[in-house]
Amino acid sequence: MSKIIALAQILKENVTAKQLLDLIPDEEFAGIIKDTDVDYQVKKLFGRNLFYLLLYGLMESSRVSLRSLEDVYRSKKFKFLFNLNNKQDVKFNTISTRLSNVNIEFFEKVYQIIYSKFSSLIPTKQALSYKVTRVDSTMVSEVANKIETGMIVGNKYEKKKQIKYTISLTELLPSSVEVFTQQAATTENFAIPTVVLKNVDKKEDNIFVFDRGVHSRERLCEMDSENFNFVTRILVNSRHEVLREYDFAKELKVGNLTVKNDQKVFLFGRGKKCPHAFRLIKTVNDNNESLWFLTNKFTLPIEEVIEVYKRRWDIEVFFRFIKQELNFKHFLSTNINGIKIILYMTLILAMLILIYKKLNNIGYKTAKRRFYFELDDLILEMVAKLSNKDPSIVFR
Repeated sequence: MSKIIALAQILKENVTAKQLLDLIPDEEFAGIIKDTDVDYQVKKLFGRNLFYLLLYGLMESSRVSLRSLEDVYRSKKFKFLFNLNNKQDVKFNTISTRLSNVNIEFFEKVYQIIYSKFSSLIPTKQALSYKVTRVDSTMVSEVANKIETGMIVGNKYEKKKQIKYTISLTELLPSSVEVFTQQAATTENFAIPTVVLKNVDKKEDNIFVFDRGVHSRERLCEMDSENFNFVTRILVNSRHEVLREYDFAKELKVGNLTVKNDQKVFLFGRGKKCPHAFRLIKTVNDNNESLWFLTNKFTLPIEEVIEVYKRRWDIEVFFRFIKQELNFKHFLSTNINGIKIILYMTLILAMLILIYKKLNNIGYKTAKRRFYFELDDLILEMVAKLSNKDPSIVFR
């Protein structure tokens, strides 16, 4: 019986850190290492070792740095937990060089495999009959001379470079990600549709939701042409032509929103009418402020269109979680290759903690703390078993 099936059978019980770590495809590392040549001409810090160093270091340190990773790698506890050579050490500059040069494809493939396995663990009972994929961006900035490439922001005296991370969050887990450094990506008209259009899941039961930062009519039409279902908001009083008025319950109210119109429309952009028809739902809140929702799903009830948009907030919570709890608000590496690797490793660690949080019904901080403590307990159990209760035998 596979590990996934075995774990799926105990989803109603509390899940442990060990059960989740067992799902990380250690037995598949050899194949990925061979396919990506990640260890070509490497004498230290092989791909597998670097993977576990980053995974453990990101969780163990309150503010992770290259020097803190050096200390983690030197610790006997870390080497014992992940079955590494006790006599091998690496310096912080070796870690920095390895992050700059290692094949990013190795981490990409491991991330994709782990997402595929972990997504099957999410309980299927939900209020909606389809998946909701939230798409949004977050920025991390640094002094301009620190990182090698990025978008220039700030005035001439305090120039900074920033990296944009655009992430898709499908239900609970981060399903895809893109790193942008070019100046054109400062606008969400560029970043968000790029990530949506690269997503492979075009199924009818998957709906993308994003904020009104995507206002380019051409990009909205492009996503519609590629059969990606979406829900978003547009600016009130955006120019449009009404093709049809749909009937709905009189004085329909969804939460604090009162529905005024449900329409099939053509939008106008740059003075031209766009060729694709969309659905426009006009509402006002209790303060008489207007909110307009746009979608290319004509079969969804009004209540569900609004509910889908409300779920967009989940990705804001996710960004706050990885920045506050997983050190994702500064650059561990200043090289773009290293930046992408840290991103993939942060998302892998986030998936571990999010699944642990969900299945144990606890908060983010508690989940991270207990997960880390369980790793310590696991080490003690392994030491006791292998050393006949004499730890010096193992750590000698």
